[in-house]
Amino acid sequence: MTPQSPDPRYRIHHYPATLIETRALGRAGPLTLRPILPQDCELLGQLVSGLTPQARRNRFHGAVTLSAVHLQTMCCVDYQHQLAVVVTAQVDGAECLIADARYCVEHEGHGAEFALVVAERWQRLGVGAWAMRTLLHAATAAGLEWLHGDVLQGNAPMLALMQGCGFALCPDPEDDQIVRVQRRLGAPVVNLPRARHGLRSWFSLARPGIPFVPAR
Repeated sequence: MTPQSPDPRYRIHHYPATLIETRALGRAGPLTLRPILPQDCELLGQLVSGLTPQARRNRFHGAVTLSAVHLQTMCCVDYQHQLAVVVTAQVDGAECLIADARYCVEHEGHGAEFALVVAERWQRLGVGAWAMRTLLHAATAAGLEWLHGDVLQGNAPMLALMQGCGFALCPDPEDDQIVRVQRRLGAPVVNLPRARHGLRSWFSLARPGIPFVPAR
């Protein structure tokens, strides 16, 4: 992929360098979480293209192929109405993106919709929880009241993560394939039951006849 130059009208409102953090998670070695930059277009494209069709469907609700223009748009974040962070790792001496988490403030300015994806080989290490809690912290600091998103009902690991991060889960009244997740910001996380047990109970009530597949 040939990186495109950012739109000349693009301006970063204020790059949130305070979000930059390095951690060692399990066997993964040192990983860095940082706000995304326009020059990450090619790395983001590699992350998306490396996803399985199911993982791509979970993230974009369709097995889509993103154009260079779309990828550039995702990398050119103004950090006023949008926030996007990536988690990076060193693989064979080169930086690669292993996760992308972002939110976009809604027109009313009270809440934001979020999205999260973690490359399959880097899942179950705490990367998703790290990125999600960074979004929650940043959205709270920005004065937002709500963070919400839509998760495919078959994406049990993501639903378990959302419950662990204190989100409320409810069926979408218009689409039985979608679970709506929402958290009020600034409120403490309540003591929830273990994720897989709580999800099993929730699905048995909200989706009668549909089997629950627990995260492994």
